[in-house]
Amino acid sequence: MRQLPILAALAIALISPAAAPAATVPPVTAQVTDGTVPVAPTDPATLDRLPPLPRGHTVYVRLALIDKVVEVAPGIKYRAWTFNGAVPGPVIHARVGDTVDVTLTNTASMGHSIDFHAALAPPNIAYQTIEPGKTLHFAWVATSPGAFLYHCGTPPVLAHISNGMYGAIIIDPAAGWGRAAQSFVFVQSEFYPKRVADSDEYEGDLEKMLSGVAQVVDFNGDAFRYMMKPLHIAVGTPVRVFVIDAGPSHFSAFHIVGTLFERAYVDGNPANLLRGMQTLAIPPGGGTVAEFTVHQAGKYPFVTHAFGDADAGALGIFDAH
Repeated sequence: MRQLPILAALAIALISPAAAPAATVPPVTAQVTDGTVPVAPTDPATLDRLPPLPRGHTVYVRLALIDKVVEVAPGIKYRAWTFNGAVPGPVIHARVGDTVDVTLTNTASMGHSIDFHAALAPPNIAYQTIEPGKTLHFAWVATSPGAFLYHCGTPPVLAHISNGMYGAIIIDPAAGWGRAAQSFVFVQSEFYPKRVADSDEYEGDLEKMLSGVAQVVDFNGDAFRYMMKPLHIAVGTPVRVFVIDAGPSHFSAFHIVGTLFERAYVDGNPANLLRGMQTLAIPPGGGTVAEFTVHQAGKYPFVTHAFGDADAGALGIFDAH
């Protein structure tokens, strides 16, 4: 085959984009041991709060897999599969550059796992299923800012997420989010309950899950929770919301009646800046960070603008004063 002239080959080399250097990410290893370790239960009242960052640069995440009955809507006591006994699981907060040190201990009745959307890690190592009575330990380094989902990734994932196995992990930019603001975390999700025979409790219905027609849709695991207990905000003070859609199947169309989002970061990454948004489109498994300010006292409903889901419980109120 005839070779290209040297000058032509040089020209092609000059105009061809150079391959970007590979990022240096520490390898992830994992260890599975026999036995379980004590883990403090999560208080459901804390699920809309952003916990403080650690003083150092290691975030220790201790999660227990627990079968627990929780109320997901008025009158619906649900046999949930949980992280730390709450639905969703605890909010995890770190910054870019932090090491996230994870201990996952299985006290439940079946095998479970964990999948961090914020992590760069081989799933067969970090996200392996562990059986009851086992504990998994691994660590990873946060490389990108955002509002991320974590969830159980054991098949069928549809059932594990639908039964309550998910939570939010917020990764701050290295320099922070900018201006000071009140902060709230919302995880939208769905439930597909059926009544357990001879019981007043409910469990997940796989056929309903496959159909995607949810009976309950909520923010932070409890339908209409923030209608009954509105969240208080201050007039003239910026508010920052971290919104994650756990799904497993419905998109979120997050909207606050009576205001606009001054800025929004798709997936919570400041590189993905939007301004003046009326509604935030968030896919299952995605997230958004957004800021707004109200200028007059009053009650400001927040909803998913998919109103079938709002009527099923994804509806709350900000009470501004």
